[in-house]
Amino acid sequence: MAAGRGRRLLRRRPLRTRIGALVTALCALALAATALAWLATANGVVIVATELAGLCMVAVVSSLAVRRALRPLEHAADTADTIASGDLTRRITAADTAPTTEVGRLAHALNGMLDQIQGAMAAREASEERMRRFVADASHELRTPLQALRGYTELYQHGALPDRASVDDAIDRMHGEVRRMGKLVEALLMLARLDEEGEAPLEPVDLSRIVTDSVRDAAAVEPARSYTLRVQDSVIVLGDEAQLRSLLANLLSNVRMHTPPAAPCTVELRTGDSKVTLAVQDSGPGIPVHAVGHVFDRFYRADEGRSRTHGGTGLGLAITAAIVEHHHAHIDLDSRLDHGTRISVAFPEPEPEADHGSAT
Repeated sequence: MAAGRGRRLLRRRPLRTRIGALVTALCALALAATALAWLATANGVVIVATELAGLCMVAVVSSLAVRRALRPLEHAADTADTIASGDLTRRITAADTAPTTEVGRLAHALNGMLDQIQGAMAAREASEERMRRFVADASHELRTPLQALRGYTELYQHGALPDRASVDDAIDRMHGEVRRMGKLVEALLMLARLDEEGEAPLEPVDLSRIVTDSVRDAAAVEPARSYTLRVQDSVIVLGDEAQLRSLLANLLSNVRMHTPPAAPCTVELRTGDSKVTLAVQDSGPGIPVHAVGHVFDRFYRADEGRSRTHGGTGLGLAITAAIVEHHHAHIDLDSRLDHGTRISVAFPEPEPEADHGSAT
């Protein structure tokens, strides 16, 4: 057992130390053999032969030891060739088998670098896939109103609109498609700005005032809907006022588009547990189970036909999620069929010194 521990201890030493110790031991053995030859006989041939045998032993054993010690480096070179051919999942095993040697440290550094490269490549591929999907979805969404505009234009050019009423109806429909394209382009521009802004500075904002104003605006648009407002006074968060107003507008617009006009809506704003929680609860039909995990995806519609009829772009909740992420907040959705939907946004509560700042 002591010999085994000694071998394991020697294997943990750097390569130069191990080879140096081995060569020193071999040279000592060769010198001891030569000394014994001097003591045992005065024959010069025997002494010279003993010295040559000792030198040959040192050379052969040292060569074998060096080759054995460098075998992980050969494996590392083979692995590097495989990685260079495109297989980024391969790793150099010497980092685990001999972590304290020069080869082991090199393998550990290379494996760490490969992990970073593989992660960056995966993130790049995911980003490119999202971009391709985003461009394809945007092209599809723009194609529909453009085809409608082209169709009405061709009808007019071919004289297929026989009277003024037909022309006026076609113009109204064209205006509707233009407004829809305008909404879509504005939503795309907002998403692009949110994606590019990164860590933009946030300022103290009176969220209570924004919530109250937004609910009043929504009530003016839909007087028949009952809105219940439960808002604490002077709730301050760190944020961008324009983006927060857009967040509230998207949440309330989502209620307006996907629930009956008479379905009541409750908006709450409260503080507690070191966070500020904003919640919008409707009493609509709820979201299907299969759609709950996708409602924040771009261009996703749980009910394709109904959303198009009401002029939705499929980007409202995606913009909401991007705004929430920009504010270092967390968004949660709870929906049950025939029991309505509740969307909660938890903002981090600002530091005490931020509360005393001027709210925009």
